[in-house]
Amino acid sequence: MKSNKKKLTIITNLYPLPWELNRATFNKQQFDQLDDSFDIAILIPVAFMVWLKHRKDIKQSTKKRYVPYFYLPKFGRRFYSIFLFLSILLHSGFWLKKRANDILFASWAFPEAVATKWLSQLFNCQFFFKVHGTDINIHGKIPEKAKQILSASEHASGIVSVSEALKDEMIEMGIDGKKVQVIYNGVNHQLFGAIEQQTQQEDYILFVGNLKREKGVFELINGFAAIQQKVTNIRLKIAGPGGLKGQLERETKQLSISDKVDFLGAVNHQDISLLMKNATLIALPSYNEGVPNVLLEAMACGKPVLATKVGGIPEVVKPGVCGILIAPKSEQQVAIGLTKVLSQSWSANEIEKHSQQFSWQKNKQELIELLSSTPK
Repeated sequence: MKSNKKKLTIITNLYPLPWELNRATFNKQQFDQLDDSFDIAILIPVAFMVWLKHRKDIKQSTKKRYVPYFYLPKFGRRFYSIFLFLSILLHSGFWLKKRANDILFASWAFPEAVATKWLSQLFNCQFFFKVHGTDINIHGKIPEKAKQILSASEHASGIVSVSEALKDEMIEMGIDGKKVQVIYNGVNHQLFGAIEQQTQQEDYILFVGNLKREKGVFELINGFAAIQQKVTNIRLKIAGPGGLKGQLERETKQLSISDKVDFLGAVNHQDISLLMKNATLIALPSYNEGVPNVLLEAMACGKPVLATKVGGIPEVVKPGVCGILIAPKSEQQVAIGLTKVLSQSWSANEIEKHSQQFSWQKNKQELIELLSSTPK
């Protein structure tokens, strides 16, 4: 029996991969919930060198396709959208044509949204895109890329922003604010809110995220080292993958805190909830963000957070109730912030109550309403 659902294909690099199952789980959660309203397929661009390395792990299907994305590393970055468009067309153009999509939805501004705009024009379907943070805060500041993002926005039927701050950034770029709808990401309250806390031998501060400099992990380590004379009975646990692990480990040795810091590597998303529930606080001193799900999940666990006043974070973290907000790129601010959070009492019930406004159910309702809107 033929389905009456609209056909929706999502194009995004932010999606779990067979060899990286914890990648962008928030996107998977968001898109999975649309399955009862749309005939959904996912098209996932993968950098060609990574594709070649993991090609035996890739299993293509009618609902999920991995596209080798050919480009010249560190060269001609303004042309990455063209490279992506051609990569998708050469690999999956026939598949897209056969699907006869009603909607193409890109989840990332550059190069995905730009390439998806061209695909929507070629296949004559509606086009939407979602922005996350770095794609606007970084790429949107580069004139050649910003011009392409602006062009994509003019063709889009609607744009999803994860925060008001990000919407303001887009309006400053020249994007029509009437097209932008703020839809906050959700959190799985059944997973993060219902788990029982266990008795711990030691208290610990938890960081969850990719080990990238812009996540503020170096400032976190140095700030943690700075409070050791005052707070000696606490550890720092760092959960997440990344190429900077070796450098970070050397940093802890130089600071004489290697016996106090645990590098956990990539942790399954299902297990993050237990780590958070047993933590004393969750720290994320990023340089820039949209609205990180790590903080939403931490608050759903009833845990206070130390985060930076960047992007949409001040919109979702209520200072004094849910934690402390600090300036970015400062190990001194991290040390002061950690001391403040650790020296105060926090109400888990109040934090959890605040987090209830961020749910996947609400996210689903708002996103379906946007995607079901009539083209203007």
